[in-house]
Amino acid sequence: MSQLDKQINAIKEIYNQLKKAKSKILPVIVGKFALTVYTQGMYPAGNISLLFPDLQLLTQVLKDLGYQQMGDYWVKDDIAVEVSKKFELIPFGQFNQIEVDGFVINVISLEDLLVDMMEQCVEGDETVCQLIQMLIKSYYPAIDFHHIFQNLKDKRYLIKFRQFQKEAKS
Repeated sequence: MSQLDKQINAIKEIYNQLKKAKSKILPVIVGKFALTVYTQGMYPAGNISLLFPDLQLLTQVLKDLGYQQMGDYWVKDDIAVEVSKKFELIPFGQFNQIEVDGFVINVISLEDLLVDMMEQCVEGDETVCQLIQMLIKSYYPAIDFHHIFQNLKDKRYLIKFRQFQKEAKS
C-alpha cells in the first residue's frame, strides 16, 4: 500500500470517528496534502493538514484512534496529522468535496490553495511557482480567477497570477 493510500485511509478513519461523534461538519484538507490531492499524488506530502473548528473534538478523535501528539503533529505509525489553525485560508467557508476511492473528502478550494501558495512563489520559491503554473494549466477552465483576484492582499500576487493566467491561455 502506497503512502498516499495510507494517508487517505487515515482521513477516512478520522471522518468516520467524527461522524460517530455526531459532528455535523468534517475537517477540510489544507496545505501540502491539498496539493497532493489536486496533483493526484504527483506532489507527495509527508503529512496531512486538517482544518477543523472543534479542536477539542478532533484532538479526542485522534487520541481515540491511537495517535500520539508530538509538537504540532499527531503521529501514528508512519502517518502524521497536523491540526491547522489557519482559518483565514478559507475566507468564505468555500471548499471542494472530492471523491477519492468512493469516499468524499473536503479540500480547500483550488483558488484558495493557489493564493496561499503564491506567498512562497513571490518570495522566490521557484518550485512552488512551477507547481502553481502546472495547476493553473491543468485546471484552467475550472479556476475562478475573479475569486482569486478578490482575495489577493499583495499586488505582487496579482502580477504573478496574471502572468500564469496568460501563459496557460497560450
